[in-house]
Amino acid sequence: MKSTPSFKYGIVLVSIVVLLLSFLFVGVSAQNPSSAQSLVVSPASQEIKADPGSVVRVKASLRNQSSTTLPITARIEDFTASGDEGQVALTAESPYSVANWTTITPRVFRLKPGESQEITATISVPRSAAGGRYGSFVFAVTPEGIGPNDAKVSQEIASLFLVRISGPVDEHLSLNEFSAPQFSEAGPIGFSMKFKNSGNVHIKTLGLINVTGLFNKKIADIVVKPENIFPGAERMVSAQLDKHFLIGPYTATAIMYYGSNNETLNSTVSFFVFPVRAAGIVLLVLILFYLIRKRLRKAMKALFS
Repeated sequence: MKSTPSFKYGIVLVSIVVLLLSFLFVGVSAQNPSSAQSLVVSPASQEIKADPGSVVRVKASLRNQSSTTLPITARIEDFTASGDEGQVALTAESPYSVANWTTITPRVFRLKPGESQEITATISVPRSAAGGRYGSFVFAVTPEGIGPNDAKVSQEIASLFLVRISGPVDEHLSLNEFSAPQFSEAGPIGFSMKFKNSGNVHIKTLGLINVTGLFNKKIADIVVKPENIFPGAERMVSAQLDKHFLIGPYTATAIMYYGSNNETLNSTVSFFVFPVRAAGIVLLVLILFYLIRKRLRKAMKALFS
């Protein structure tokens, strides 16, 4: 078949667009290294145990990955849960404040390229304290000529620490919601659990989701990794059934554990899976074969006669 001029022009145009897009993606990937973070802090978070009236020390390490010397200021700020996806936000008005009990050394220093610095927070815990307290190292790159108390900084990075003070604590966690899509055409199937911490200390929950099908046949046990829920906060915890071919009704039972006494939380949800589109295509093919069955027989006889 002979190509028309418009068809040839279309091929050329598509080729030019593809070429331009390839240059665009190469340019974007080439820019990524230059935007890499220049500071790395470790650990990203840590959990500390303390007694009332004690003095505890928390350490973090900061490393300069850039090719220039960076002037750093360090401070301690409180943090609190933000939203229900596990995010945190720095705050100056937390009921679980630890910043007023804490001093930090060093506060101001310079990091040469490739150099690391260890920073220590000293926490003086009051004798009347109990429950959970939540603070953070915050490191800021202060541009030359800008004082440590000025707001202008080019970069900040944080390292969280969670303090659990021994003594009477209130550990109370509730599982307020356990859900899955009521109907799906295929897997994987996502599950969501919404927890609320009504106590005064962070609580770690973990467990599994047991999935069964018809006649109570076990399909899978899904392990739910440990997650912290902060006091006064709600948090969504997700899990997934990684099976693609599923058909029929299913029941999922969440069995979750929390707290120092391994308290349990249980909840159940039902869902149904059926491949509607795939079944529709099969049905149409069968109907088509049924309608043309006589012609097919004649064609087969003619072919093999």
